[in-house]
Parts: sequence; structure tokens; C-alpha cells
Amino acid sequence: MRPLTQTLIVLTLAALPLAGAGSVVMSERPVVKELPLDMAGSFWVDNPNGNIEIIGVEGSMATVTATRTIIAADAATAKDLRNKTSIKFDGDDHLRLVSTVIPPPIDRRACMVNYIIQVPRTVHVQVASKSAQKIHISNVMGNVTVNAFNGAITLDNVSGASVINTVNGFVTYNYASKPVSNAQITAINASLELHMPSDSSFEWAGESLRGDFVTTFKPRVRFTGPMSRAFRASVNAGGPLFSTVTMMGRVAMLANGTKSGDARNIYQQQLVDFPADPMDCLDCPTLIRHINLPIVAHDLDYNVGVADLFIGEVRGTAKVQARAGTLQLDRVLGECEIYTLGGPLILGEITHRLTAHTGAGDITVRAAREGGTISTEGGLIRVAYTGGPTRLVSGGGDIVLRQALGPISAETRSGDITISMDPSQKTQHIEAKTLRGNIVLNLPPAFGADVDATVITSDPDAEAIRSDFNGLSIRREQVGPKTRVRASGKINGGGERIEIFSYEGNIHLSSAPGR
Repeated sequence: MRPLTQTLIVLTLAALPLAGAGSVVMSERPVVKELPLDMAGSFWVDNPNGNIEIIGVEGSMATVTATRTIIAADAATAKDLRNKTSIKFDGDDHLRLVSTVIPPPIDRRACMVNYIIQVPRTVHVQVASKSAQKIHISNVMGNVTVNAFNGAITLDNVSGASVINTVNGFVTYNYASKPVSNAQITAINASLELHMPSDSSFEWAGESLRGDFVTTFKPRVRFTGPMSRAFRASVNAGGPLFSTVTMMGRVAMLANGTKSGDARNIYQQQLVDFPADPMDCLDCPTLIRHINLPIVAHDLDYNVGVADLFIGEVRGTAKVQARAGTLQLDRVLGECEIYTLGGPLILGEITHRLTAHTGAGDITVRAAREGGTISTEGGLIRVAYTGGPTRLVSGGGDIVLRQALGPISAETRSGDITISMDPSQKTQHIEAKTLRGNIVLNLPPAFGADVDATVITSDPDAEAIRSDFNGLSIRREQVGPKTRVRASGKINGGGERIEIFSYEGNIHLSSAPGR
């Protein structure tokens, strides 16, 4: 075990974020845990911050080797963060779950856990990660699922079906033998590279906004239309399906022994006949266009297909729909409805009610004067100001609201929620829910509310709920392997209801004004 320990320490130090002068780095010796696991079982690992390596081996035992590392400005802070960083083991012989519980990085503080895991090679593997430099899975015959935000994701000799979802980084598949199972890879900015034997037979479906598809195979390609960047292709006799979707990245499908530089762009023949001026093909919904409209002096109802759109000012209502691209509206004097299947939304001053949705991407709003509904299926939501009832929903990402004058409902599947109420507010209805993250409410010192706050945690001793206000009673109870912490009561004599819920996170009711 000693060589593995030395390797883990080296990998941990190499993966550390840059620490400033005088920072304290606390890196512990690896923790090793052996867990019986059926050969047809499943193994899940949920690690918000740190590298993950999973290796398929013979036998019916999973071995987890974890190294915990803390970076802080001083020794006292490092010790406090260490006590708040834990590794949890749940499940049984059929399903094993390993999860990391860490506080969010603040200032120069950071907590990470690096894993090297051996599992029976026939099991199914699922990985969730928010921040990692490297995720590596090798010699696994079962199905593999990876949901990540960034980092290099590498699959070596994985023969089962796989699903990869990521935002940034690089995804690599290495097949030693011909693939026999489907693979689905969806990325925003990440590039993809797949290597397999030259006599492999498979189907290939691809779609991209700005990225390229290149290959050293000789596929038979069918495009969905003369201007489309979506295609279906067959290689050799056809077989398992590789679905590769990326907005900005590059996809390379390479025969073993060939290089990416030798690959041919799958769009070359199609792109020859594109018009010189993209505006000559306004009816082609998948052609990327760049549209700049400084002022629209009336109502706007616009379907831009796939485009980067900037509008300086709309002097009426605005309704914009797009398949993909960056959509930016700096000022709208009426109501605003904006929808896209994929891409970031950048919105400035919206005078009346706002409805904004993207299928994948971040949303930034400077001011929603009458509130509205803001949602993304995967991305961050940042709102500087909202003046009316507002609903914020993210399929996976942080939600930050810096100044609110109306009722707020915020929900994310994975991420932190920070809500800061305007100092003038005396009471307001607030709902906040995260299934994997922390919640911070910044409330005026005289803010009154009836509070019901709940945290479900794996740590029975965690200080899960903190309040700068008096009047709350905190209760703990065991719910299966978890601990439920609930705080309820009235602050400043009571008022509108505050309902907040966090799974495996913390809740803080702060009387300090948020920034």
C-alpha cells in the first residue's frame, strides 16, 4: 500500500489550487476502506471537489482510497475546515455510495478529496463532480455515467454503455477492442476525442453549434438538411450508436494509430456551398449568424434560429426564441420573454416582467424590475436586482440574487443558493431548496419571518443550521442513515414564511447585508 500512498500524495499536491504566501496546506495520509460489492451491483461516487480514478478489477470487493487536503489562510481555519470535511460511506452489497461533504470555498480556503477506487469490473459506475482536474475510469464492463462541470474525463477500455455530461474540459475515449455498446456524450465547451480500432463498426450522430467534427474513418454521412450542422453517419457495417453533442467544442473520431491532424472535417463538402453572406440564408435555422440591433423602436417578436444576438434597446415588449447561441438584451422597456435551447443569456435592464429560459447555459440579469421566472436546465443564475415576485430554477448550478424587493422562490438540483434581501424589506416570503449545496439568506437586522429550515445530512454532529437571529429552536432526529436538522420559530416577532431545505449542505440566516 505504501507506493499507492506516495502516488496519492504526489497527485494531491499537483492538483492543489495556487495557494498564496503564508497559506496553510493540510494534506492527510490516505484513508482506505474495503466494501463488499456484488459483481452485478452499482458503485456511485459524489465528489464536489477533487480528482477521481476508478479501476475495474477481478473479485467482489470495492477498495476506496481517499486523501483529504485543506488549504487555508491560517492553521485555525484549516483545522475548522478539516472538521467540516468528511467522507461518507452508504449502501449495501448491491449499491455502494461514497460521498464527500465539504464547505464551499471562501476567500483563500479550499477543501478537496482525491479518490482512487478499485471496483469489480462488471459493476455499473456513476460519478458526480463539480470541480476536478481529472476523472479517469478504466477496465469497466458495466455501464458508466459521469456528470461533471469541468476537468479531463478519460475512459479507457470501458465496454459497457456510457453517458457523459460536462460543461468544460476534455473528454477522451480509448477503445482497445471494437466497441459493442452505445455512448452518449453531451458537452457545452468541452472537446471530445474517441479512439478505436480501424475495423470498428458503429453509427455516429453528431450536432454542434460552433465546433467541428473530424474523423480518420470513412463514414457514410446523412445531413438533416443542406445547411445543417446535425448529421447521422455509418462506419463500416454500422453497430452501436455514438451520440456526440457539443456547443463550442471539437469532436474527433479517430482510428487507432492515426492522429487528429490527419482527420478530415466531416462538414467540408457541405460547407462549400454556404452563401458568402450569412444573412442571405435567414430561413436556415441552424446557420450561425451574428446579429447586432442597437435600437428597436417598437415591439420585437423574433425567431433567430442559431445566432449570437445583441440588442441594445427594445422600446416595447420583446419576445425572442432561438435554438442556440449567446442572446444579449441590454434594455427592454416592456415585458420580456426569451427562450433558447442552449446558450447563455445576458440581460440588462428589464422594466416589466421577465420570463427567461435556456436549455443549457448561464443566465445573468442586471435588473428585473417587476420580477419574473428565470430558469436554466444546467448553469448558473446571477441576478443583481429584482423588484417583484421572482422564481429562479437551475437544473444544476449556483443561484445568486444580490438584492430582492419581492417574494423569492429559488431551487437548484446541485449548487449553492445565496439570496440577499433589500435593506428596506421588513418581511417577505422566501422559498429556497437545493438537493446538493448550501443556502445563505442575507436579511436586514429587523427582518421578521416565520422560519422553517431543514437540512438532511450524513454527519450527525454537523452544525448544519446557523442563525444570527434569536427565536429559533433546533431539533435533530435520525432518519435511516441520515440526520434531519430542523430549525423553526419566529424571528423579530414573525412575519411572512421562510421555507428552506438543503440536502447534504448548510443553512445560514445572516443579518449582515449581502454584496
